[in-house]
Amino acid sequence: LYAAGEKMREGVNNRQGDARPLLLLDLLIKSGIKKSEAIGITLNHIDRSDHSNPVLFIRYRNPSKRYKERKINLDSYWLSLLDEYVKQYNPQDTIFTCTARNLEYVLRDIEEMSGVKKAVSFECLRWTSVVQGYLNGDETEDLRVRMGLSEITWRETLSRIQRLAEAI
Repeated sequence: LYAAGEKMREGVNNRQGDARPLLLLDLLIKSGIKKSEAIGITLNHIDRSDHSNPVLFIRYRNPSKRYKERKINLDSYWLSLLDEYVKQYNPQDTIFTCTARNLEYVLRDIEEMSGVKKAVSFECLRWTSVVQGYLNGDETEDLRVRMGLSEITWRETLSRIQRLAEAI
């Protein structure tokens, strides 16, 4: 998937390079956020004060979801992709200047270019992110926060993650 995203970034089939596919892929793999969360990110949700350890704040417009707000660590590579993307698209409000549906098409394009036989979706990448984190030894509380789940929901989810990790 990353190789396909990189090809799209460089430009393929006489198409101009586009940083959006790789930016989206890397964001989803590293953060495990939902589609609705990704589509709501604005530039001021990103703390760049420490370039080597940027932080993404997941925020909600609806005050009743305040308890789900959280911060997720990213890396300087993602920031470099973001800078390239901002130069290309010049987002004014949310980072992604298209609809959620269009972002699904971006993921489908990455899937097709990569030759991956399984569907690449927001949900698939969300689970890939958390299972990968589990296999890497990330603290389970960090994984719960990454997914934005309550402690009650997390109990069932953790057992699913463990089963998926065992199957790998």
